[in-house]
Amino acid sequence: MGEGVFGPGSGRQTWKQNPEGVRRAILGAATVAFARNGYASTRVEDIAAQTATSKRMIYYYFGDKEGLYRQVLEAAYAKVRDGEGALRLDHLPPVAALRALIEFTFDHHRANPDFIRLVMIENVHNAANLRASGLMERVNAGAIEKLADICARGEAQGLFRTDITPLELHWHISALSFFNVSNRPSFSESFGTALFEDAGQERLRAQTVQSILRLVMHNPGDLDMPSTKEPPMINPQLEPFLSAWTEKWSALPPGASPADRRKRFEVIAAEMRLPTPEGVDCDAEHWIDSSAGPVRVRVFRHTSGGVQPCLIYMHGGAWMQGSPETHWDITSRIAAWNRQTVISVDYALAPEHPFPAAIDQCNAVARWTHANAATLGIDPARIAVGGDSAGGNLAAALALDLRGSEIALTAQMLVYPACDFDQSRPSYIENAEAPLLQVKGMDTVNAMYAPDTTQLHTNPRVAPLVAASHEGLPPAFVAVAQNDPLRDSGLAYAEALKAAGVPVETDMGQGLIHGYLRSMRWCEASRATLKRMTDWLQAQQG
Repeated sequence: MGEGVFGPGSGRQTWKQNPEGVRRAILGAATVAFARNGYASTRVEDIAAQTATSKRMIYYYFGDKEGLYRQVLEAAYAKVRDGEGALRLDHLPPVAALRALIEFTFDHHRANPDFIRLVMIENVHNAANLRASGLMERVNAGAIEKLADICARGEAQGLFRTDITPLELHWHISALSFFNVSNRPSFSESFGTALFEDAGQERLRAQTVQSILRLVMHNPGDLDMPSTKEPPMINPQLEPFLSAWTEKWSALPPGASPADRRKRFEVIAAEMRLPTPEGVDCDAEHWIDSSAGPVRVRVFRHTSGGVQPCLIYMHGGAWMQGSPETHWDITSRIAAWNRQTVISVDYALAPEHPFPAAIDQCNAVARWTHANAATLGIDPARIAVGGDSAGGNLAAALALDLRGSEIALTAQMLVYPACDFDQSRPSYIENAEAPLLQVKGMDTVNAMYAPDTTQLHTNPRVAPLVAASHEGLPPAFVAVAQNDPLRDSGLAYAEALKAAGVPVETDMGQGLIHGYLRSMRWCEASRATLKRMTDWLQAQQG
């Protein structure tokens, strides 16, 4: 039905049956017309023709052309504020909350150029219609209140300057986000379109966030300055692992695609794989239906038989690479040491399958496991979840999803997990160039997983730390690494769980790095930490 909801001939009978639908259709068509043509050049007759209504009907709803224009303005501003209101920022740390609000504003303006054009037109007329309608005070008060709350929390924690008002901060955010759209035609004509292609917009978005954070933070250097402390000691037993790992990855050319990285990761993992422990059957595979498509699992089962406890394990790999085969050393040892079953999930990978495909598939696996417990030889009352890195993120999100369901998880084992995406945490600064995982490039990877990047800071299925409540979750083992950018994200999640009354055990990973479980061939501390986790898991599952 084109740009409106009414086609030719739908006419009078339709508007009587659905008057609100007619009103919305007129507003939609009028928004486009006023934005493209300006107030003076827009004809009410054209809007009526486009919506299969009449000039008389439009005046019935909106009074006159001026009334229609004012309603268009009010709806456009209300859309922005409604979007801001939907952001759940009160549970976020102040830096993360401000980051989410900046990103929302930048993304909204980029996606709604008609809104920008309407504002530009109104500025040409000295905001006469906005002033006459009085809508600005009604619609915009909430925006300043939200910023005021974020600023107050940031100031109370000593993070934000006290000499920048919420109104001034709103001006800065609006200015950068608005200019990105308003001056696109003339800027492109003068300097080319590179900044307005996807890669250029991604860079400008990140720079906008950084500019505002640097403006408001009490110590803006904390965002990117290296720590003045002594560099942390890395366990020397990791050196041969790092040497081998770096050499093997060097065969991959710079700028390789996610698909090429996956292939290389599989080869490297196979080359570095340890012998499978005795007493573990690793051959069984199953395909499970899910709303995000079929998902494969590999079952690692101890050969002692009987009814066994079960761990559903999600592998790491930045949501874009990895498989049950790349994490074979971890899952096979858990199965061997605890004489149990481990179901390793080959969830769908980004960017081809962004959020929520992976977590939806993990949900399907959990429900399939519970429903088929007897066939699998596992105890449905002794099911736990676990994972490392991105897999730790999925395990924590899965525990949230299953809370209160018929699947009463006994434990969650989270290994160097990404529990939120607040890159202002000290560990991101201290370990910005740490081995195996560097801060540079994280934004790109995160956006592959969650293209709507506001969800990185607002959706607990993406960032478990932002959940409104962590009560009622299963006991947790949170293992972090001293020399890992994600360290403080995991520790913050452990603290949130403790505050909600959840039993938590934490391992600080002294001297260790992100991905240290890959180094078990060389590093005794890595092997010992996995053994500590599995001992804890065994105690939880009985």
